[in-house]
Amino acid sequence: MNQRKMTDIPVQVYNLGSPAGTQMDFGRDELWSRMDAEMGFEAVSLPVFLVNPHQMDLIYPSEYCRALDPEIVRELLLSMQEEDDLLDILVRREEDQRRWSKYSEMVTVGLYLKLWNWSRQRREAVLEKGDTSMRTAEAENAFLNHRAPAVFLCCERIVDWANLLGISHHLVMDEVYYHELGHAIMDTLPDGAPNPYLEVWGRIVEESLANAIAYRCFAGKEARQVQRIMREQPAEYLPYLAVGRLLVAVDWLGGLGLSEHHLKALLHFPQYDVMNLVAWKAFKKHRRTADQYVEDIWKDFAKHLLIEGVS
Repeated sequence: MNQRKMTDIPVQVYNLGSPAGTQMDFGRDELWSRMDAEMGFEAVSLPVFLVNPHQMDLIYPSEYCRALDPEIVRELLLSMQEEDDLLDILVRREEDQRRWSKYSEMVTVGLYLKLWNWSRQRREAVLEKGDTSMRTAEAENAFLNHRAPAVFLCCERIVDWANLLGISHHLVMDEVYYHELGHAIMDTLPDGAPNPYLEVWGRIVEESLANAIAYRCFAGKEARQVQRIMREQPAEYLPYLAVGRLLVAVDWLGGLGLSEHHLKALLHFPQYDVMNLVAWKAFKKHRRTADQYVEDIWKDFAKHLLIEGVS
């Protein structure tokens, strides 16, 4: 793929130096036919950069390098006293980098990232980590000059994850790609506003919703295989089903001019994940002016999600 121009796909894909990138096939019909219109809009708007593990480790923001071990969360839930605050304990526990080491290669398999302020020097450092035989001049120029959001996929880690589970690397790639497009769908935070993702409760909500967005693209046997992929992830990713069973108790729906009942009927969704997604996007959009009680509601929602996810 790295040596030929992909003219038959609706997205720009560039290999920045990943040998395994030649195995990533974006021309498959099923990759695109599973998407709904909202995801498709993000897909055709965002370039995809294929990278190797060394490049991904250089690109991945250090502030995102956090992961909750499901086993630790379960142990905490069994040992907590009534007066203990789960989120406070989790913040202290996630400072233990051993937990990040356990999940680092899994979490850094994909990334949605804005490249507004990246310097040329920083971009060149990423390119230097790549296999030059895998990269075209077109791909290099695209990365050096892109000043907008993009999706990064670590192809070697995708293949390794697929081999570990004994499933198709195409299915793993698709799940990871849809997950990152989920983050793009939820990208409503104004520049300079406090990012809830940098706090454990925000990460739980965001990653649960991103997985829910990805999961609903699949059906039948594929969906069961995707569940095998997702059950290996850190705790904050696991409530992707719970986010469809629990409804956050905020009044964002009233701002849409529709009651919960009418919105649910209009969208023909039997689960709450779509309404929670709408509410989360609205919360992020108005993050600067959100009252503390609204944030507290989201924190409580995150606790419930996490408990459901690890149960």
